[in-house]
Amino acid sequence: MRVLFTIFPATAHLYPVVPLAWALQSAGHEVVVASHAGVVDPGVIDNIAAAGLTAVPLGTPEELPAALGPHTGDAKPDRPSLGFDAHEAEDTGSWRTARSILTGMFRLHYPEPDEAGARRPVLDNLVDFARVWRPDLVLWDPLMFPAPIAARVSGAAHARLVWGMDNIAVIHERTKRELAHPAAELTEHPWLSWLGPMLERYGLEFGDEMLLGQWTLDLTQSRMRAPLDLTHVPVRRVPYTGAAVLPGWLHTPPQRPRVVLSLGVSRRKIFGKYSGFPMREFFDSVSALDIEVVATLNSRQLDAVGTLPGNVRAVEYVPLNQVLPTSSAIIHHGGGGTFASAVAFRVPQLVMPLVMWDEMVTGRYVADMGAGLVADPDALEVAGLHKQLVRLLEEPSFQLGARALHDEMLAAPAPKDVVPLLERLTAERR
Repeated sequence: MRVLFTIFPATAHLYPVVPLAWALQSAGHEVVVASHAGVVDPGVIDNIAAAGLTAVPLGTPEELPAALGPHTGDAKPDRPSLGFDAHEAEDTGSWRTARSILTGMFRLHYPEPDEAGARRPVLDNLVDFARVWRPDLVLWDPLMFPAPIAARVSGAAHARLVWGMDNIAVIHERTKRELAHPAAELTEHPWLSWLGPMLERYGLEFGDEMLLGQWTLDLTQSRMRAPLDLTHVPVRRVPYTGAAVLPGWLHTPPQRPRVVLSLGVSRRKIFGKYSGFPMREFFDSVSALDIEVVATLNSRQLDAVGTLPGNVRAVEYVPLNQVLPTSSAIIHHGGGGTFASAVAFRVPQLVMPLVMWDEMVTGRYVADMGAGLVADPDALEVAGLHKQLVRLLEEPSFQLGARALHDEMLAAPAPKDVVPLLERLTAERR
């Protein structure tokens, strides 16, 4: 069969889908991956190809709003967050804030043309490709809403591939309850304002399927998922963090405990040097420890840090699956890809949740499983971080917790084991 993946234009959204795309290709299916070209993360199309997959560029910088241009890394850390805890009570209101922010973001990424009937770049480019290529199955990023439209127009089955907490489904479910409440002031689903015209363009109606797919492939750990009435297909998240030549310093085991510091792909691109993490002070605090720190820092971050202590190795990029097998701990921002890599290699984690989506939930889960510790993101304090790191390295209980997390990950079907189910569901739902 032919399988069309569609991803939001960020490398952090590409990496989770790569192992499943490989599994489908290895089973003899044709696979392509489509995304915006040259916006937000200008390297995403090249990174699709670097992963051994066929890339399909959609809207270009010339077609899309200037606000979607490549991020410079100079944004301030007070950027509005899409994150909220799906396990909290509905009356907290944070999910409504996320809903409002997402409404503006979707209008930006899938803009309405200035003139009636004019092209809608990402939507129309994807629909045009699907009509010609005729996919049997469309697997779509939960933020890539032109995908279910392209699937319906081309006659394909379609499902979401969820890489983190299913905030979209939680917001939609709560919005429906809000609309049904007799005292509700809300009279229309807020997302109709941007999705409605896209659906009308192709004669389709707004409904659950256009927001949630015919079913949902879920890469998150089972105990992290929000309680939702959806058809879930669990899939083991196999860590893929890019392709690179193995550096010489990783050819031999470290002589002392190795600690990785990673702020994540998206965090670096969006916030650049404004990471919210006191790097200079932290490096000074660990300079006397008998450890090796491997810090993934780009030139902006290095300039902000200055001269590094002798036990800190700065690298602009190294795939986590190369460095974590020889590491004793990892300090990270709580992103899903970094978390999954640490779980896969049974590495204790110190999570400082710099919230963009579900990092707070991830950090709490790590702590609840005994696989690591969580730092307060609103009061990052070097002495506290230092003590937490020493605990991770010295207390064996964190290794036991990391193994428990790993065992839970192994309980989900591997990507190759999901392929026959996808073949059957596609045949039923097309």
